[in-house]
Amino acid sequence: MRAIVRKRPPFMTLQRWMLVIAACLLLFITVFFIYFRDIQNPQWSAIRDVKKQAIKVADLVSIKNVYNHIWNKESWVVEGKNQEDEKVFVWLAEDKLPEIIKASEGISERQLTNMFKNEKPDSELKRIQPGMLDDKPVWELYYSDGQKPQHFFYDFYSFDNGDLINSYKLPAKTEP
Repeated sequence: MRAIVRKRPPFMTLQRWMLVIAACLLLFITVFFIYFRDIQNPQWSAIRDVKKQAIKVADLVSIKNVYNHIWNKESWVVEGKNQEDEKVFVWLAEDKLPEIIKASEGISERQLTNMFKNEKPDSELKRIQPGMLDDKPVWELYYSDGQKPQHFFYDFYSFDNGDLINSYKLPAKTEP
């Protein structure tokens, strides 16, 4: 008769495997968040600096939106409310003095959107934001024409009266 040899239990039990998987998952999530924060930190600090500058220049009480616009040069547009509870836009660019315009002195985003939809009903508006073109405050509209092949356009409208300044058509395809 043969002797019965007892087998030793395996070193990696189910609980140990679960612990190793959880530790690896936690390590991966931590590394991902550190990487994401490291990548986004310059953008976040730039937004923080722009907000401080806009508050100082325009006496803003609250800030609704901050837009980064890059066309001819980089500019920032801060939308907020001032001490008199008026909606204002503040344009900030590197080599230019800050420009403060009350929203009531210009065309609103809603008015411009309605005007655009009346002029181009088949187009699909992708984005509308304030910006700066040739050192002048503008509204930038990015849209597609709704046709095949699909073309995309950038239209720039004057911020104060909504007149079309310029339109740029992007190519449908780029060739090597």
